[in-house]
Amino acid sequence: MQVMESERLRLRWFEPADAAFALELINEPAWKANISDAGVRDEAGARAWIEDKLLPVYWRQGQGFWLVERRGDGVPLGLCGLIHRPGLPLPDLGYALLRRYWGQGYAREAARACLDYARRVLDLDELLATTAPHNQDSGRLLLDIGFVDEGLQSTEAYDEPSRLYRWRRPEPSPWPAGLEGLLARFWAAFDNRGGALPPLAALPALFAEDARIHVLNGGLSQHMDLRQFLPPRATLLMPGGRLREFHEQMSQPPEVRQAGGLAQVWMRYRKQGLLDGQPYGGEGRKGLQLLCEQGRWRIASLVWEDDAAPVQPVR
Repeated sequence: MQVMESERLRLRWFEPADAAFALELINEPAWKANISDAGVRDEAGARAWIEDKLLPVYWRQGQGFWLVERRGDGVPLGLCGLIHRPGLPLPDLGYALLRRYWGQGYAREAARACLDYARRVLDLDELLATTAPHNQDSGRLLLDIGFVDEGLQSTEAYDEPSRLYRWRRPEPSPWPAGLEGLLARFWAAFDNRGGALPPLAALPALFAEDARIHVLNGGLSQHMDLRQFLPPRATLLMPGGRLREFHEQMSQPPEVRQAGGLAQVWMRYRKQGLLDGQPYGGEGRKGLQLLCEQGRWRIASLVWEDDAAPVQPVR
């Protein structure tokens, strides 16, 4: 799953097939000195490390440590990303590149891209970053992209004190607050107009971890979780997919009922784009059940039904 692009780089989800690269990265001396020794010494162990440490976070948090590769030739360079780890009050930014790619500005470019993604897609107001006390190079990079040094601190995330850095959003969020903002980000996840990369990889941040999705089509229902729902949409909407210039939007104001930390939303919607180069569109209705977790609304269930006879159904 592709997450974002910058001028020279592409960031995507790790896959088990990246085990050989991960093995090299986490066994570099700089990784062991500045991060930890994962104790992984073969590709089978690296594959398990990806499956145990990286992939679950993508689905649980809608963020994580992503593989950084060069856009020009697809060569993997390192990892960079955002993760909310136990023992820290906020998500933090982290990165690591193979030593042979140091000094070329890749780490700074990847970190800036992740910071922009945190602000623009994930709608985060604050981020942390931690470094080993002796890691001055990483500290300079963090200061350069807008973090502030808050000094050595002990946290529950690490056994030894770390140097803590903090970033705060310098401008108001572009997204509305509360339920309205969640709905706007939900619709934006499927928008690939103008060749834009749709932020589908961030959908797990909008859904509760055990959320269910139900589709009614011609009187028959289909039930799935987000892991079943997301890959087919990515195949259609990501670069090279069949569905281009696509977007969905509400066609009338939503019906909202809220009681405390629970809410229900019903919406009429319209979709349009080009499927295999031909006009595609339709209308229908969607319903969301939502809950408020630690001050942020998340989708507990999604149901939808398209009106009869869309231009060309996609399933």
